[in-house]
Amino acid sequence: MNKLIEISLKRPIAVMAAVLLVLAFGLVALQTIPIQLTPDIRRPQIDIRTRWSGAAPVEVEREVTNRLEQELGGLEGMIELSSRSTLGSSRIRMEFEIGYNIDKAMLLIGNRLSGIDDLPLEADEPRILTRGSDDGPSPTSLSAGSTATRAISKPTAT
Repeated sequence: MNKLIEISLKRPIAVMAAVLLVLAFGLVALQTIPIQLTPDIRRPQIDIRTRWSGAAPVEVEREVTNRLEQELGGLEGMIELSSRSTLGSSRIRMEFEIGYNIDKAMLLIGNRLSGIDDLPLEADEPRILTRGSDDGPSPTSLSAGSTATRAISKPTAT
């Protein structure tokens, strides 16, 4: 070990060249590592969007967003639930723990949403969009009961 220190002190330019060479190889290696090998540390997110053409934001909030939030609250692995109601549209964003199985979350959400039968008949079916995976957002359609099923199951006034 003492010999290495002596050589390093006698030849500082060689030591500097070796350090710069290692640094250059490190930078080249860093640039060539495929992106798939780096971990994805974004939290998985699921967006649930429902359209209700012509409905005011207050109606969308009361008739769609609040009902969906009540049904989806307390889902396993969920960290945060936020929502936004605008003219003719409802969006609910759910964030899950890092590493949580997004397919399992979608299955749980699908099961819970299939039990909702009192959404307005004019409202479209809720759609699920996932985020936080290696891909960009990938739309997945959710069947929470067809409009005809909702019309039949909804009591009619006589």
